[in-house]
Amino acid sequence: MDSILNTVLPVFGMIVLGYGFTKAKVFDAAAGRGLSLFVFNLAIPALLFKTVATMGAQQGAPWELWIAFFGGLGITWVAAALVSRVVPSLDVSGGAAASMAAGFGNLALLGTPLALSHFGQQVAIPLGMILSIHAPILWFTAMLHRALFQTTGGFSIGRTAWDLFRNLATNAIVLGLLAGTLWRLTGWGLHPVFGTMLDMLADASVPTALFALGVSLAGYSLRGSWSGMFSLIGLKMVLMPFLVFLLVHYVVSIPPLWGHVAILFAAMPTGANAFLFSQRNNEAVAAVSGAIALGTALAALSASILLYLMDAGVI
Repeated sequence: MDSILNTVLPVFGMIVLGYGFTKAKVFDAAAGRGLSLFVFNLAIPALLFKTVATMGAQQGAPWELWIAFFGGLGITWVAAALVSRVVPSLDVSGGAAASMAAGFGNLALLGTPLALSHFGQQVAIPLGMILSIHAPILWFTAMLHRALFQTTGGFSIGRTAWDLFRNLATNAIVLGLLAGTLWRLTGWGLHPVFGTMLDMLADASVPTALFALGVSLAGYSLRGSWSGMFSLIGLKMVLMPFLVFLLVHYVVSIPPLWGHVAILFAAMPTGANAFLFSQRNNEAVAAVSGAIALGTALAALSASILLYLMDAGVI
């Protein structure tokens, strides 16, 4: 249990630090965005590049990992759309905002630091496989979902598909994985100077991501739409990880550590992109905002329990 506390307490301590400094007006939203850009566009891609460029043969197939994670996400997405019909604060545009909030977890700023802190850099490959397509796929799905319940005629599936391709082609995490793969094929290895620089960037990714998350949380509120908020938290942090657990253990065949990453990522609270989607369309904003704020606080306990069960061999 000490190892769990030594993982979780520093992680959430950094979040509280970022939150506190923001509330004290030492940092602001602009500073938090700058830190997030550093994490997304440089630190995590550097970690993934070095891991892929120097890794040995892999035991797992990416599509099986994707089936487990995105299969559970897909079922949760449909469940959220159905739940939204009976929760007034979520019943807009066919529940697109609710589905986005129930499926889009905070993987980069919370899930990745937790996984790396507890399991080490050996999980960089499976987490990179999920991270690389997580945001673009879900944004595309959410926009398509919403469009199916709109009558304005302003939606173009071709344009949206092009946006998806462009986002993937310019995604720093995707580019880091691709560049690492190509470099590995050359067989050149990494020069010590370049390797040390990559290590420094990778080491900065975890604390910076957590502090940036704390800064961003200072802008969310728990006010209003309590039924919607708790519905989203239940869907995201209970139903989705349970479904992914079932798929990992009974449907696909992947290394245990990969399964742990998939389940841990599935259990992460709603992420900021869900709020951006909700705010952009002015739909279920209060419920999604509350799910992010309260869900992140609850994750300190839920993540501790989940990691304990994983270490004990129960999951």
